[in-house]
Amino acid sequence: MPNVTQGNIDRFSGFAELYAASRPAPPPIIPKIILMYLPAPPELVVDIGSGTGLSTMIWRDIAARVIGIEPGEDMRKAARQNAAGNVVYQAGYSNQTGLPDESADVVTISQAFHWMDIPSTLDEVYRVLKPGGVFAVYDADWPPCVDWMVEREYIELMRKCNGVKPPASYNDKNAHLRRLNEYGKFRYVREAVCHSVEPGTPERMIGIALSQGSVQGALKLGPEIRKDVEAFCDIVRERCPEAFEIVFPYRVRLAVK
Repeated sequence: MPNVTQGNIDRFSGFAELYAASRPAPPPIIPKIILMYLPAPPELVVDIGSGTGLSTMIWRDIAARVIGIEPGEDMRKAARQNAAGNVVYQAGYSNQTGLPDESADVVTISQAFHWMDIPSTLDEVYRVLKPGGVFAVYDADWPPCVDWMVEREYIELMRKCNGVKPPASYNDKNAHLRRLNEYGKFRYVREAVCHSVEPGTPERMIGIALSQGSVQGALKLGPEIRKDVEAFCDIVRERCPEAFEIVFPYRVRLAVK
């Protein structure tokens, strides 16, 4: 597994159930946008870094076949609990999927490109894509739109947690579009923006924060960060009503082979 940082994989181990319950499902507008750049409905969609399957299952009624590629065993196990007949999950890496050349109509990476080795991942995606296929990298911006005090405390909590256990490697999300252009092989590259609205509760907002690898990594190292987590939870419960709407802003980067 060349250029794979095991620390980034381990960062998301041990809390798949919380991840699946708290994180947003990508909005239907994202596959709709991707389909606009395809000449025909996709036969195969490959979702790299598929995690618990939130970003994979949105294709089950669109593509003939869907494959989720995920290196984390507990994430794959959680994903397989909700798999459909045309959706399968298999072990692999962003730069070593094990898939045939020019086999996929669409390759997606949701909330994960920044943890990957960019050059070797782009080479693998380009190899797997059919001519005319679409590569889509998309992310929800953190924190979601909730309440200014909650969002401010969320940002501060992430800063403290990253200070306890910095990521093994991290690529700036703001540079994703530039990297796709600089790769030089795609015929067309652009960015689109969209959002989704999902029901929220204080406990879900807390779960979103706890599902971040930075928080889990800090908690695994010791109890000193726990007081900051508890302070964040108090702010959420104080500021958020029992039921409210959470707005998740998304950025979608598209590249046509």
